[in-house]
Amino acid sequence: MNAEILQNLRHNITVNLLDGAFFGFGLGFASFVTILPLFVSSMTDSLFLIGLIPAIHAAGWQFPQLFTAGWIARQERLKPLLMVTASLERLPYVGLAIVAVLLPHIGLNNGLIATYALLVIQGLGAGLVANPWTSMMGKIIPGNRRGTFFGVQAGFSNVLGSLSAVAAGFILSRITGSIGFALCFVLTSLFMAVSWGFLSRTREPHPNRSPDVVFS
Repeated sequence: MNAEILQNLRHNITVNLLDGAFFGFGLGFASFVTILPLFVSSMTDSLFLIGLIPAIHAAGWQFPQLFTAGWIARQERLKPLLMVTASLERLPYVGLAIVAVLLPHIGLNNGLIATYALLVIQGLGAGLVANPWTSMMGKIIPGNRRGTFFGVQAGFSNVLGSLSAVAAGFILSRITGSIGFALCFVLTSLFMAVSWGFLSRTREPHPNRSPDVVFS
């Protein structure tokens, strides 16, 4: 095994567990199955548009992976691409916070259009980051520890996401109107920025030694 991978293993596991934990915690404040549908329902009563929200995320997550997998596998350096696509996945939440604040001024129709444009960008960003991220994890974490890493990271992410979803419900019950949603999206943006910061601390081995490509 590459000595550089072993030397940085504890560091890389730590920063990526923290990345997943803060990402999940932030995501709970803007859940695709609770908070975002509630936000959209404040602008429209169309069940089709409300139900479209998780579908946009699912489609955005899957389709880019089909077209980028082979190209990603040939890259010698993954981290620069990973950080750009991770930003594309996270920045739309800042836009959602701005839309929520401006909603009384821009009107419901414009708010709805802007919201769905941002959701499409976020979904595509998630799909574009998927292959670089899983490939990076395959590159920095040995196969005999990879399953444990993914399991622990998912556990942290889901538990913290559940806690933040409860907190989001408390916020929305106390702060009515679009400002409550704006606060939720600000918190999502904040914790995802922290998540991005931990992800940026990943130490990628160089030169690339034909990493295992792990597809999600």
